Amino acid sequence: MSIELVLLGISVGILSGFFGIGGGTVSVPILLYMGFGIKEAIGISVTQMVAGSLMAAWIHHKKQTYEVSNVKYFGYGGVLGAIAGGIFVKLLNEAVLEWFFLGIVAFTLGRLALSNPAPTKAEVINRPLYTAIGGGIGVFSGMLGVGGSILMTPILVSFMGFPLKKASAVGLFFVMFTSVSAFGTLLWLGMINLQAGLVMALSSLLGIIFGIWLLHRVKIVQYKRILLFFYILIFAITAYKLIAG
Repeated sequence: MSIELVLLGISVGILSGFFGIGGGTVSVPILLYMGFGIKEAIGISVTQMVAGSLMAAWIHHKKQTYEVSNVKYFGYGGVLGAIAGGIFVKLLNEAVLEWFFLGIVAFTLGRLALSNPAPTKAEVINRPLYTAIGGGIGVFSGMLGVGGSILMTPILVSFMGFPLKKASAVGLFFVMFTSVSAFGTLLWLGMINLQAGLVMALSSLLGIIFGIWLLHRVKIVQYKRILLFFYILIFAITAYKLIAG
């Protein structure tokens, strides 16, 4: 099982760095196939996201992909939201969580398909609004073990005037806040498999570095096509798992 977790960690790291996702959109469905329960899979996913998002934030800071003084307000709201979401995980039925996860992926897929990869309006800079958006997304993050970028990216592109690549980078920055918050909450609730989570977390760091390197070398139109294909794949995998039982 450790070898599988290492390979999964590296793969998730590459996808996280390239697509700007926390990794839960990939790791949670695959961990379910590996035999973990949904709640245990969420705990492992959150552990990996803590390490991966910290590494990604450091790399993007060096590359000056975004202005931290503004986007950090997404994270402040996300911390509070993720705490509430982590508590909801303890209360909700596993089947409800799985279908909820599928619904989030479907929403994201629709928004990205309709969005323009290049901004068609001025970028909105509003710190209180950033905090409110971060708080709402943080609730979903804590509940589903997905860092929140799966919702953050289409919202920033569709409604806030962010370029697609910048939105992806900001989404992964947001994951740093929500994953740390969710990790602390789930650890307190006794829902973290630390051994499996640490194996995935450490192995994902190499993947993160390569994924971000690749992000800065692909053209924006191609990037959107690849991103849409990625979300369709995740949707299909999750839907099959739920329908096939």
